[in-house]
Amino acid sequence: MRKAYITGFHQVIEKESRRSFFELIGETVQRTLEMGGISIDEVDGLGIVHTTAVDERPIRIMLANQVANYLGIGRLRYIDVAEFGGASFNALVYRAVKAVENGLARAVLVIGGGKSSVFRRRGIDEGLVARNYVSTHRVIEFLPTSDYAMVALRYSHVYNATDEGRAMIAVRERANARYNKDAIFREPISVADVLNSPMVSYPLRLLEVVMPVDGMSTFLIVNESLAGKSKITPISILGYGEAHDPSPLFDRDDILNTVIPISAGKALSEANIGINDIDLFMLYDAYTIMVVLELEGIGLAEKGLGWRFAEYHDFSPSSTYPINVNGGSLNTGQPAYMSGGVILTEALIQLSGMAGERQVKGARRALVNAIGGILNHSTTLVLGV
Repeated sequence: MRKAYITGFHQVIEKESRRSFFELIGETVQRTLEMGGISIDEVDGLGIVHTTAVDERPIRIMLANQVANYLGIGRLRYIDVAEFGGASFNALVYRAVKAVENGLARAVLVIGGGKSSVFRRRGIDEGLVARNYVSTHRVIEFLPTSDYAMVALRYSHVYNATDEGRAMIAVRERANARYNKDAIFREPISVADVLNSPMVSYPLRLLEVVMPVDGMSTFLIVNESLAGKSKITPISILGYGEAHDPSPLFDRDDILNTVIPISAGKALSEANIGINDIDLFMLYDAYTIMVVLELEGIGLAEKGLGWRFAEYHDFSPSSTYPINVNGGSLNTGQPAYMSGGVILTEALIQLSGMAGERQVKGARRALVNAIGGILNHSTTLVLGV
């Protein structure tokens, strides 16, 4: 079978960008191709993370076509679009690898991100929530913060967990962010700071909730013959898993029974390694409760004890379990309401030895777990060099 590698990547994050959606794509694609050592003319595959965070609504229609036209790409042999939120990045990279391995394409660009500031300027309107869904289910608000707050509240009730446990996750991640010049938030915080920050949706407080920003992430996957052109050591996918529960939160028998263990277990099994063979972990962290559930789901903590993990374990690059060593999206921000590109990019930076002060020494294997929707989707990548 042919081999495929990740040979280029780039990310742009800005609190509020003056550039257009397509201009952000243009920069990340150019820099990604420069790292990969190939030209746009050699690209014959495209993977797009679907987003509503665009400058104008018509851009959402046939988004892959519009991106290809903007980039000046002619005919393609492979196109894919994923629409399960932050979990889409991992999925598209894996699918691109399989497409290259099976000869469907030679070089695939995976692109995702957008402009959260668009919603801040014009507000979130009724069109962003399906009207039929609202009328059928009598859902007045379908916004993730309150849904994840309900998950956090249920977790606390079932496992006698404290708010301090979740707050410590925010503290650990902020400590890592001080080494990341691209992080928006870098000043140290304490558990008291987290607990005293404004309540957003009980029991989640402001410092436990990600800030939407503008940004874009791009990844290049190529075949073996093109991999040698890259400026970095080509990165392989050692294992991958995904799992989905499309049902809404209120239809689930147990909202704490997530699909994370399924995707993580599949990825580790395919890689033929155990959790202790991983050198760093990048976990989806739009809310602190997500990290709690992921720590349990991937096997770093027992069920019901994830909230205590940060109390006893340092997340820093020099720790036993380096976690979200760039500060996570809690401190870098979340482009287009999806953190998947942020955590995947950092894993690739680490495996390429490009992380500077926050570099995990000798990092050769990374686990990236991403979540989409309201715990609807989980995708897990095990990457290696």
